[in-house]
Amino acid sequence: MPETRRNALKRGGATIAALSALSGCLGGVLGGGTPTEAPDDGSSDDDGGGGDGGDGGDEDESTPTGTPTVTPAPARPETPVATLTRWMPDPSLLDQTGDSGYAFLGMAPTALGEFEGALGSGTLAQLDERYPIPGVGRLGDQRALFRFARSVSVLIGEFDRTAVEDGLRQYGFEAGEAHRGFRLFSPGDPRAAAVRDGMLVTAGAVSSEDTADKKPVVEAVVDARTGNADRYVDAVPECRRLLDSIGSAHILEGRTHGTGETFERGLGEGMGYHVAEDRTRVRAAALFEGSANRSAMAEWAGETDALLGGEVTLRTDGSAVTATATVPTGDVTEFPGGYPGPEMDRDSGADGPPTVAFGFEYEPAGDGVGTLTVTHDGGDAVPREAVQIRGEGFAEVDGVDQRGPGVWQGSVSGEGGSVVAGDLVTVGAASDYEIAVVWRPPDSDQSATLATHEGPDA
Repeated sequence: MPETRRNALKRGGATIAALSALSGCLGGVLGGGTPTEAPDDGSSDDDGGGGDGGDGGDEDESTPTGTPTVTPAPARPETPVATLTRWMPDPSLLDQTGDSGYAFLGMAPTALGEFEGALGSGTLAQLDERYPIPGVGRLGDQRALFRFARSVSVLIGEFDRTAVEDGLRQYGFEAGEAHRGFRLFSPGDPRAAAVRDGMLVTAGAVSSEDTADKKPVVEAVVDARTGNADRYVDAVPECRRLLDSIGSAHILEGRTHGTGETFERGLGEGMGYHVAEDRTRVRAAALFEGSANRSAMAEWAGETDALLGGEVTLRTDGSAVTATATVPTGDVTEFPGGYPGPEMDRDSGADGPPTVAFGFEYEPAGDGVGTLTVTHDGGDAVPREAVQIRGEGFAEVDGVDQRGPGVWQGSVSGEGGSVVAGDLVTVGAASDYEIAVVWRPPDSDQSATLATHEGPDA
């Protein structure tokens, strides 16, 4: 069953977040210098140093119970996710982002793959999937995957430019002019792409009402990467401060926002997972207006699953609070992700679709049918009534939550009846199914496809 051009581009973005809710890392980003016409191949990128701050080690650091930390752990080496900040433009240069900033996601697949044998069984199974745009290859072969500003995706790897350009043409994109060493592509609708050797930028429509041309968005991303436009970390100091607090990681996510939209006086939150052969570090960070709200962060850290059950150490540094835990790498079977603090209120009609990842697993039951399990793998909480399962190939299967299209009928664990990370729905499906998770709030004419999946015989 052929995949539509629009869904192919959307899946390219959704897959980036699929390991969990991801995000961006790093402190100290190049913030000036001489603009260039084209970047190098990315193999020697240097986004500046610092930002990691080790795993502890100052007089203000203690566990949530007040027990002092005696010996700080060594700092972690930087990962390819560090280059994320070089791609993210000033929010004012993009459509559909507020002045306060935007959410960002990042993952370093190749670097993660080096620890596949040390991590729990199946943790990195998604790295075996192929990127949906022909010519790219396996996810696990890519150096970095980024997503930000709702619909922008950046892929950095070893793929051949010509092969990817041919892949874009298969989905209806037509080649345009060159822009700072990249070739621009567009399909005549609100999507766009830019390609050079080992680098691919895409931006796609995020809702049925999104009619804005994405070519200027892609150009702004390329301009930021080549030093020809202001970057998020320079335009929004909270972004740089947040990334400095999180430090290096293989998987990260972060966001800045208006004051108090999550924690009281909160300005931004994020977290990162840094894997090593023996122990994996998890670090969450939150920024506040004025003094840091340490007690609020301690309360969240004591209740969340995002820190993988490790013993938590809190550290306050001015307006920032970090919660850090290290756990045996062999015990890590997932990267739950999620932002510290209360869920952010979302005006669905105004803000558009959520940033969320869904995972799919199909179990055959015989006679050409089986059970498809759809799991919220990370990202925003979404009101149950705004999540629909649609598509073709539904089947009557005993014991499943859902046997036909309609509103999500699975588990709902979030505040106010929201579908959150870990919630799942089981769906009866034929082996040639093509099913989509669709965001469509009640009493709204907006909608967006959040994720799609096809059966083994599709």
